[in-house]
Parts: sequence; structure tokens; C-alpha cells
Amino acid sequence: MQYWWASHGRNYEQAITEGTLWNCPGPGGVLPGDRVHLKEMRRGDVVFNYFGPYVRAVSVVTEEWQEAPRPGGYEEQLGEGADGWLVRTTPLAEGLRVHRDRAAELVAVRSPGPLNAAGKPRQRYITALSEEEGQALLEECGVTAPQSSAGSLRGLPGSVWGADEPDEQTLTTIRLEQGYLRKNLLRGRLKAPCAICGEELPARLLIAGYIKPRPNTSEAERLDYAASAMLTCALGCDALYEWGYVVVDAGGTIRAGQPAETERIANAVKALVGRHCAAFNEHTAACFAENERLMLAHQP
Repeated sequence: MQYWWASHGRNYEQAITEGTLWNCPGPGGVLPGDRVHLKEMRRGDVVFNYFGPYVRAVSVVTEEWQEAPRPGGYEEQLGEGADGWLVRTTPLAEGLRVHRDRAAELVAVRSPGPLNAAGKPRQRYITALSEEEGQALLEECGVTAPQSSAGSLRGLPGSVWGADEPDEQTLTTIRLEQGYLRKNLLRGRLKAPCAICGEELPARLLIAGYIKPRPNTSEAERLDYAASAMLTCALGCDALYEWGYVVVDAGGTIRAGQPAETERIANAVKALVGRHCAAFNEHTAACFAENERLMLAHQP
């Protein structure tokens, strides 16, 4: 995964809303170095969207470059054509206000780089950032979330699902996904109910996760948070669901899953069995059914 700085013009709002990064050769077909970077972006890369004087959003690349005509909102400069390259993105966080002065403290002044010695943006559209710079900006933007140590985001080791344990790049992607899920599931709320026990809790005690194991969740499903994700509490429900001690049946009712090894686990499960899962609806039903099937199939 790579990190990128994108300096937007007056079309910032439209570019974020439509999820586009677009560029084309300059006058006479000359290709400035910053325009080449658009073709180097890969799915899963992180983009810091700057529109003076702030980094206002953090996005992730969802579709790599393809030839495309100039989208609406991208002003034509003298000598440019109408054909170029389009990269698709989706925002992980919007409404940020990381001032360029603060960004200059986190991003090294170098050439080529997004900022000059005075801490102001250079006349460059796309600039590559180092991993250290990207991580520092992510932390400053607050695009982080609690993560499971399990690669599957289901508690069970990745090997159970036929997947290797995650490397650092995968874990970083998971953190970004969880940030995206938290933003969309919480919708700015400081408190929200746990989908399993129903208790309303502070946001910091709620964990955003996929309804079924991550390796069994397609990329399209990962972006469709309304059908594939829910909030569960860090007081126990998240672990009980991820490890398969409780499952949600075809009617949205919480049922016992894999056998409990201790009395405490059995009592915790008993307290939840028979409740209706608050996240169950016509959109999430398919994911819950698939999760139940997978969990039951891997019971000892």
C-alpha cells in the first residue's frame, strides 16, 4: 500500500462526492512528473485530499486508472485535451481540518514533495508520500480504529478460513476499513447501541466489524457497509460473535453457536440467546446467513 497527497482545486467537493482523481497530458502532450503518479496508484492506496489550507479528507483507491474523458468540474487548462486517466476513490473520512502548517510538521520538506520550505503546497497535483509520512498523517487525521489481532476479523485464526495470517500491509488496510465502517455506522453519534446486547454505549466501547469473515466478504460488500457490517460492544459481545459462540439465525434471532468451554462463557451466551439482533434486516440477512453457515461448519 502506498500513500499519496492530492492537491485539489475548486472542484474539491465534486471530486470527493463522485470519488474521482483525473488528469491528462499538459500542453503539447508533455507529461509532468506529478501526472504520471496517477497511473502508479493501486487499489487500497491511501490518498490525503488537500484543498487549501487544510487536508480535508482521507480516501482509499477503489479502482485503478483507466482512460476516460474529462469529468465535469475539471477545468480545462490552456493547451490540454479532453482525454486523460481516471482513478476512482472512496472517502474514509471527510470534514477534516488538518492545517497545512501542521501537515508541514509531519511531511518532510524535499523535492519533489507536496510542500515547499515555507510549508505551502507546491504546484503539483499528486505527490507520493513515504510510509512514515502516511502513518503520521493518518494518526493526525484520526483515521484509526481498534483492530482485531486476527486476520479474518472474525477472531478465528486466518488459517481456519484458508487464509494466511495478515502482514503489516493487510493490517493497515483492515484499520482503514474499520475507520470507514465506524464513520458510516456511527454517523457522528457519541453513543450507539450494540447490535447484539442492545445496550447503548459510548462510541469508544463499540467495535465496527463485518458480519461474516473478512476473506468471505467481497470488495463490493466491504464498501456496502449497510449490508455487511455492524457495531458490537467491547464488553463481550464482539468476542462472543467473532469466535462463533453466538450466531444470528434466518429470522434475526440470536442463537448459541459453538459449545462454551466454561460456565462464564455459557452464562454470557445464555443472556443473549433469544434476543433480536438490532443489525438484522433485509439488507444484512444474506451476510448473517452466510456467517452462520461458516461458523457451524467449523464447529469441533
